[in-house]
Amino acid sequence: MNVQVIDPSATVLFWQTLARAFMPPMDAVVARAFVADLPDDLADLAEGLGLQAEADISALREQALHFVGPQALLLEYARLFLPPVGTVTLNLSRYVDGGGGLCMDALEAAYYAQGLVAGNRLHDLADHAARQFEFMAYLADRTPGAEDAFAQLCLAGALPRLVAQLARGDAASPYTALARIAALAVHDAEAAVAASPVRASRRHDQSLGVWRNCADCGKPYAREKEIRIMTLALEQAGLPAEHLARCPECRDRAQGFFTRAVG
Repeated sequence: MNVQVIDPSATVLFWQTLARAFMPPMDAVVARAFVADLPDDLADLAEGLGLQAEADISALREQALHFVGPQALLLEYARLFLPPVGTVTLNLSRYVDGGGGLCMDALEAAYYAQGLVAGNRLHDLADHAARQFEFMAYLADRTPGAEDAFAQLCLAGALPRLVAQLARGDAASPYTALARIAALAVHDAEAAVAASPVRASRRHDQSLGVWRNCADCGKPYAREKEIRIMTLALEQAGLPAEHLARCPECRDRAQGFFTRAVG
């Protein structure tokens, strides 16, 4: 049997690299590195991870060559992702539950459990792709394997939808290839976790497709699978999960643990 040995440092660098690649390329040096260096860097890291991403990296290399001008990559990023013209969002919880719901709560709880609080200069929400990728690197560096569980909160469900939305209208964009690479990495990690003896019995649990009803108002608000994933993540972080029994509206009315200020 051939066993793929994963280099932990490759995992950290892989997610750090993707985090930077999904930030606005404001600096000309960063934009040049995106075109000239990013494909080769990802190829080396993918090899270290055993990730079969050759086709997507090749597409990234070819597509990036169309954005060599000083502002070309920034204009492409703005066209795709930034209001008012952007048609695709990098706030990934919107692909899971519409945004601002249980997915966002679970992400904020995961950051908080690690003692990470957004600074005053950080304007991106907790569900932004770059923030999640950066946190994947953070976890992989400190507790290898923990990043796989974190990915189940949002990335595993959101990235395939992000790829699909990009592919519908922007298949030739280098960001479409980048999103495919990220989705492939999460999918491979998810498959490895699912294949473990501890998780094997859960693959046949038919209840994972059932909707959970709010304990207060009774309306369905999330799938059992999502609730179980979030409950597990919160329990592992040493945080309460009782609030997940209520829908966001009832939870906010009760001023529970995750009530967010609006302003």
